[in-house]
Amino acid sequence: MADPLASARAQATQITNQLAADQQHLDALSQQYDAAQQQVQQLGQQVTQIRGTIAQDRTEVTQDQGNLRAAAVSAYMSGTTDSSLSTLFASGGAEASVAAEYRSVSSGKVAGAIDSLNVAQTHLATQQSQLESAQAQAQTAVDQAGAARRAAEATMADQQATLGRVKGQIASLVAQQQAAAQAAAHAAFLARVNAAPAPTKATGSSSVGATLVNLPVASGAAGAVAAAESQLGVPYRWGGETPGVGFDCSGLTQWAWRQAGVSLPRTAAAQYGAIAHIPLSDLQPGDLVFWGYGGIDHVGMYVGGGSVVHAPSTGDVVRIQGIWGNGLVGAGRP
Repeated sequence: MADPLASARAQATQITNQLAADQQHLDALSQQYDAAQQQVQQLGQQVTQIRGTIAQDRTEVTQDQGNLRAAAVSAYMSGTTDSSLSTLFASGGAEASVAAEYRSVSSGKVAGAIDSLNVAQTHLATQQSQLESAQAQAQTAVDQAGAARRAAEATMADQQATLGRVKGQIASLVAQQQAAAQAAAHAAFLARVNAAPAPTKATGSSSVGATLVNLPVASGAAGAVAAAESQLGVPYRWGGETPGVGFDCSGLTQWAWRQAGVSLPRTAAAQYGAIAHIPLSDLQPGDLVFWGYGGIDHVGMYVGGGSVVHAPSTGDVVRIQGIWGNGLVGAGRP
């Protein structure tokens, strides 16, 4: 039968690898999109320049046409017109004939300029048309690149969502495995405690299963347990001893027992050294349970049913958990 956790991890790896490849593809599409945008902007600038040139040329030729006509009138008024024009005026010709000759002279003098303008405008109009066509094609490329990029982003968003769900499955499966392992360890611990011989005398030993004296249940134990359980869900905070804000392990046990009128030292090691040690088989609610490797570094309060309430570690919260055997040193009663 396939291992669900292994399958989920394999799926997560596959999605992660695919996301990496898709990210490279998206980067390439983004570069294409940016390049197409830049080309559209450049072509747009060129079209604007061409249009400006055409407008400027039209203005200049219009001005030149007006100047030439003014020059023709001036020539007529000063008597320097050609003989045919002088003849018309000298013979007392009609105003219509004079006007016709004036238009002929003026038009003749600007004809070359107008022809040049028409040629230039035709050339510029052709350039403008070509540029506008190229600009339209570039805009099409921009639209296509943008659509491709949006499609790639949507695909990656779907993959990210799938990866998130798979990671959630992995976390759930890991938590289930850890809970199963913890339950097995707790069951083994309880079996070992139940199999231990009854205590006969106090020896001062701190090891599990040592022969230690049974003591009366501590006065105020119920109040201490109630106080500790009132802080369930409060974040772990190293050095913390403030209700509703944060506790470390010994800060929680010290504060909880203080609510019952019992004073305890601040650290787990000091608490272990300050109270009477009892056999694990005699645990009662309110008793303290200690762990450590080469020294006492963690403490919890027994709440019954083989469980303790404690502030585990950074990133965790005050919670109830079954007693575990790893590093277990012993128990004590305030």
